[in-house]
Amino acid sequence: MRIIREVDEKELDEFARITVEAFPGLKIDTPEARRRMLEQLSKVLKEPIVHFFGVFDEGQMVGVMRCYDFTMKLHDGRVAVGGLGGVAVDLRHKKEHVAADMVRHYLDNYRAKGAALAALYPFRPDFYRRMGFGYGVKLNRYKFSPEALPADGLASDALPAKGLAERVDYLSAADRDDVAACYDRFLERTNGLLELPPHVLNGLFSDPAVHLVGYWAGGQLRGYLIFRFEAVPDGNWLLNDLQVRALVYDDAAALAALLGFLRKQADQVGRIIYETQDEAFHHLLNDPRDGSGNLLAGLWHQTNTQGLGIMYRVIDVARLWAVLGDHDFGGVTTRLRLNLSDTFLPENAGIYRIDFNAGRATPAAADSPADVAVNMDVSDFSSLIVGAVDFDRLHAYGRVTLSDDAHVPLLTRLFRAKARPWCMTHF
Repeated sequence: MRIIREVDEKELDEFARITVEAFPGLKIDTPEARRRMLEQLSKVLKEPIVHFFGVFDEGQMVGVMRCYDFTMKLHDGRVAVGGLGGVAVDLRHKKEHVAADMVRHYLDNYRAKGAALAALYPFRPDFYRRMGFGYGVKLNRYKFSPEALPADGLASDALPAKGLAERVDYLSAADRDDVAACYDRFLERTNGLLELPPHVLNGLFSDPAVHLVGYWAGGQLRGYLIFRFEAVPDGNWLLNDLQVRALVYDDAAALAALLGFLRKQADQVGRIIYETQDEAFHHLLNDPRDGSGNLLAGLWHQTNTQGLGIMYRVIDVARLWAVLGDHDFGGVTTRLRLNLSDTFLPENAGIYRIDFNAGRATPAAADSPADVAVNMDVSDFSSLIVGAVDFDRLHAYGRVTLSDDAHVPLLTRLFRAKARPWCMTHF
C-alpha cells in the first residue's frame, strides 16, 4: 500500500540518499559533504513554512519532495502559493508513477489549505506542463563588461549620481531587519515576488563566498546587492568575473549607487554576470554585448542567453476569483464564460462564468448568459492569470479559442498585467 506523509528527523538519512542519487550534480560524494547536507536538512526541516514528504510503499521510502508555504505578490495583493521542490524518486522505483503521485498529493494538499496557485522549478518543463503547469517569464543571463555600466550611474539633471557609490557599504547580520524591510518594499512593487523566507534571509549572512553591500540614505537601507566572485574558466587565479545574485532597490538613486559600485570593480573583474527576468535590462547598458562575438541572423549581436524556469499552476479556479477580488482587470466590463480543461486535476476543470464590471470580477451562475466564451487549458490559463503572457499571443498561437474573435482585443486588455511576474527565490 502506498502512502505519502511528512517525514521526521530520523528518516532524513534515507531522504538524503534518494535526493543525492536523483541529483548527482549536487556532488555530495564524501562523508563530510553528506554530514553537512544532513545538518542543513535538519535545520530546514524545522522551518515552519517547509515540509518534507516521503512516498512509502510497504513501509519503504521510494520518493521524496519538499513543499513550501509561500506568500506571493500577485498584481495588487498577496496570495498564498504552494511551492514544490526536490522531487526525487528512488532509482529502483522509476516508471512506477511515484513522481505523479507526489505532484497530485502536493496539489491536493494546497487546495485543502486554501491556496489558489502553485509554483515550481521544473526538472523538465514538458513533464510539468502535461500536469497543468504554465510557463513563467524567461530568465536572461547577461555577461557584460563593468565599463558597459553608465560612467555616472544613472546620472541626469534630476539625479546627480556623483558620490552615491561612496554611500555603499558592506552589510552584516546586524542589518538583517533592514535587508528584510528593503526586500519587502521591493516586493510590494513587483508582481510575482515571493515573501523572503526567514531561513533564506538568514542564509545570506552565513555563506563566506557571498557578499552583501547596501546603499544607505537618510538612515535607511534603500537598496542592496548580493554577489560572489566566479573564476574565469581556464584562467589564472587573477582572472575573475562577478556574479550578481540579487539587485534590490527603492528608487533610481539607490540603483545608481549600486551600479556605480559595480563599475568600480573594473580593475578586478572581467565580466559582470547578471541573471534577471527584467526584459528591458539591456537598455541600461552602454554596450550589452556578452563578449562572445556571436552574431545572430546577420547583424543581431548576442547580448544574453535565456532559460525557462519558474512555472505556475492554478489549482482552485473558484478560489482564484476570490483572492483577486480587488484586482482591476483592465477596467473591462463584460460577461465571460471560461471553459477550462484540466486532465491532471479534473475537479479544477469546468465551466466558469465571471462578470467583469469596470474591471472587478464576480463569479456568476455557470448557465447564465455570456458575451463571449473562451476555451483553454489550465496550463495556459495559469500563465495568463499571473501575467506571464498576453491573451492575444495565446490566441495567435492557437492555444485558446473564442466564440467570437472580435473579443480578442478586449480580453487582451482584461488579462494584461501591469508587469510580468518575477521570482527571485530558488526552491
